[in-house]
Amino acid sequence: MRHRSYNAAMHGKFTGLNYGHEKPFRNWKSGHLETLIGGWLASNPPCLELATLAYNELLSRGDDLKAAMKFADVELEPIPWLDAARHRVRETFPPELIQTEKKGRLGASVYVILRGGYTGHNSWYGAYVGSTKRSVEKRFLEHRTTSRAGRGLIAHGIEPLYSLFDHLNPMPVKRKYLQEWETRLHEALAPVVPKVIGDVVF
Repeated sequence: MRHRSYNAAMHGKFTGLNYGHEKPFRNWKSGHLETLIGGWLASNPPCLELATLAYNELLSRGDDLKAAMKFADVELEPIPWLDAARHRVRETFPPELIQTEKKGRLGASVYVILRGGYTGHNSWYGAYVGSTKRSVEKRFLEHRTTSRAGRGLIAHGIEPLYSLFDHLNPMPVKRKYLQEWETRLHEALAPVVPKVIGDVVF
């Protein structure tokens, strides 16, 4: 594994994929996933979330060797804590809670950004948790290119991790309620992600 800086660009969500499902790639053929993993890892920035989700699906089938070699070829690793983090989010935010505990007018978003720049001791990757009244895509580009970047994200921000937040949105636009949900998400991830940064309000 080697660290590098990536283009300040993003790929957006993969059309038609249910990021909130426990196994988003469950119906995909292994050979197709292997091919896609190679393409996702070769892009700049790489689509590490999609590549990791696909790799974890292949791993569950015992069919992961070729995919593991594709990661090795580009000196990257799958996100080691992604499945555990997704489980924590589903456990912390069941559908009934999402539907009943949001207050006021909706239209804002919480989000999680994959952050590089860490060591193997910290599993290479960390997470930045934030909230915004803009689109997540616009806020991500601000993190990568402006003075409103957030800690270390200009150099080390990689991509939004849609599977950790997409199904939670939209969020309340009122600041105190939005910050409450942002803090809940931060605290849900902290036990399983070695490095979680961002603001917490209580």
